[in-house]
Amino acid sequence: MNFRADFHIHSCLSPCASLEMSPSAIVQQAKTVGLTAVSLSDHNSTFNLPAFGKICEQEGMACLYGIEVTSLEEAHILCLFDQLDAAMELGGLIYDSLPDIPNIPEKFGDQPIINEREEILGFAEKFLISASRFDVSSLVQEVHALGGLIVPAHIDRSMFGLIAQLGFLPDEDFDAVELTAYGDPALALHYPIMRNSDSHHLNTLGKAYTDFEVETLNVKNLRSNLWKK
Repeated sequence: MNFRADFHIHSCLSPCASLEMSPSAIVQQAKTVGLTAVSLSDHNSTFNLPAFGKICEQEGMACLYGIEVTSLEEAHILCLFDQLDAAMELGGLIYDSLPDIPNIPEKFGDQPIINEREEILGFAEKFLISASRFDVSSLVQEVHALGGLIVPAHIDRSMFGLIAQLGFLPDEDFDAVELTAYGDPALALHYPIMRNSDSHHLNTLGKAYTDFEVETLNVKNLRSNLWKK
């Protein structure tokens, strides 16, 4: 099957995202703009993935389960799974490793945990933009042990991209690297390239995407497809 995918989308759980970004609204907007596969990848948290998975199943939308981890080096790293349980396990490890800095809703915005009916179940108490205790190398090992893909996010950006944080792109077992819509492919070196929107608002969803062809959307098939290009 041919897929047009945006695998880097934030829900209202991310404090920098719009409150309109419910899992239901994300999936509906994805269909409107012609996407056929999506991933929800909130900052350092996976609390809204169960609702996202239910909505995708109801709407017939192919999906992966994601999280955008802030590494110890303060680089953003996209981690993608085809199994919800694996994504939730990593999400728990990452959230537990965050410093005990409480979120201040009046300053940074709410961090609501919601269900598929857009009902608020609670709020993430820790400030989700903090850096985790996982450095890049240990995160690569953890994600692969759980059966996921690991993709340094927006490496062409001047803030929170791996090159910006380290000054270079390290030789690690990355499955791909992510560029923004117009990022220079030369920055990727020998790694496969994935493009995603990093959307925090509905009107930017799908502004960058990756086209690929696999029989079934899963980590194994996606990894093989990326390395063929």
